[in-house]
Amino acid sequence: MIKSVYAAYRGDRYIGEGTLSELAKLLGVKRQTLVWYRYPTAKKRVEKTEANRKIRSKGGIHLVLLEEH
Repeated sequence: MIKSVYAAYRGDRYIGEGTLSELAKLLGVKRQTLVWYRYPTAKKRVEKTEANRKIRSKGGIHLVLLEEH
């Protein structure tokens, strides 16, 4: 089984690093939500939402793959 480790950011703020399950617990979201954030479509939606400041949110979650083993 491949284990991927990600760094998580909410907007420009560093949140932490770990597996998707660990980050889900840290961020208080479902693991499936983080799986979604890995897709290009999710990245485009986050960028669009952040560009439109009328929408109030905590900021989009950005995941950066650090390593796979």
